[in-house]
Amino acid sequence: MENRLHPTDYEEGRPPKRPYQENRLITLLKRPAVFIPLLLALAFLVILLFINSSKNTQLREAREQAAQEREVVVTQANQRVTENTTYFLRTLMMPFSWSVRTAMMSRNMEQVDQYLYAFVQEPDFELVLLADNSGKIISTTNQKYKGELFADHFESSLLQVESITLDTSDSSSIKVAAPIMGLNSKLGTLYTVYNPKNPIRVDGN
Repeated sequence: MENRLHPTDYEEGRPPKRPYQENRLITLLKRPAVFIPLLLALAFLVILLFINSSKNTQLREAREQAAQEREVVVTQANQRVTENTTYFLRTLMMPFSWSVRTAMMSRNMEQVDQYLYAFVQEPDFELVLLADNSGKIISTTNQKYKGELFADHFESSLLQVESITLDTSDSSSIKVAAPIMGLNSKLGTLYTVYNPKNPIRVDGN
């Protein structure tokens, strides 16, 4: 094949250069038998990369959606557990307070003590005590409170409740106050501290 002259060989005042030879790789790539398959391969690679990127995006979105749905499910489950727990405590305190009322009206404080100690044996109950109408603790499962004023250790407003009341302001425990009513007047207040199970976490622990 005849060697073509380099373009600068035509410039005046400059000595001729060696004959210009096109790069063999470029020459090879210009051949249809090489260029077309290479172009197709490149297009195929681009398509594969696009498909892989789309799959990764869809997978990430699916994982994010699943995480959001799991969080919703866990939140709803915790709400249901809380509702069931408060219902359980209200239901349990009603007959318990009636039993304590009967013993108090019979002036049988020994029976009251037995009721309280039996009640605190139930799982997750930390403390049960009884305060009289003046606010003095007259029976308790923790003797350090015996004879003390309820208001010196606990929320004093709970002594004024007229029905079974739950204090859930502390996430670690639920305080339950139940008035003990006599025939004509209030005899005292039954107070219980219940430690609920830890809430379900999104990570499953």
